[in-house]
Amino acid sequence: MKTTLDLPDDVMIAVKVRAAKENRKMKDIIADALRRELGLGDTATRSSVRAIEPVPAGEVLPDPGAGDRLEDLLDARGHRY
Repeated sequence: MKTTLDLPDDVMIAVKVRAAKENRKMKDIIADALRRELGLGDTATRSSVRAIEPVPAGEVLPDPGAGDRLEDLLDARGHRY
């Protein structure tokens, strides 16, 4: 989302310097700082909704009696837990 902010000169200079040193965009430096301040979590783990793969719905398990434990079912399907 685009927005316009009026920031103090010293803040913008610090943002520009950091962006140049880290070879990053200024908007990414500002967004990361705001996420940290607002407690929105680690930026490295943040993913776009567009990056999420669809999950097939209504898939039937191969054999309901294959195992009673969830771990057995996950192992049989190749999932890591």
